[in-house]
Amino acid sequence: MFFVPVVPHHPAPSPRARELADLLGRVIQEYEQHHPAVTGSEVRAAARLAVQRSAKKGALDERVAAVVAALVALLGVFVYVAAGSRGGESVPMVAVAIAAFLVLGLVVVLKRMGD
Repeated sequence: MFFVPVVPHHPAPSPRARELADLLGRVIQEYEQHHPAVTGSEVRAAARLAVQRSAKKGALDERVAAVVAALVALLGVFVYVAAGSRGGESVPMVAVAIAAFLVLGLVVVLKRMGD
């Protein structure tokens, strides 16, 4: 078996992203000067909280995750009921294909939302 390492290509950050990173870096450095006891994990936790509070992205990710979890749970219930109602017969392949395409579609939509 051959293994070909693939390094994912990450696009260069936009000028706005670099400017925001510089600003956040200066704020963190200033805070660390005034509070020398702050740890790296506290800084990372604060950055996560700031992103979650952002009107652009944070709350949407949690809602999307909740919707996906609910859809996966409903799909599981559907397959369980369909398998049980047939008295031991297997679930028709059409239902399995529909479920697989539904999950694949959700993955594609979530991937596009993340970009």
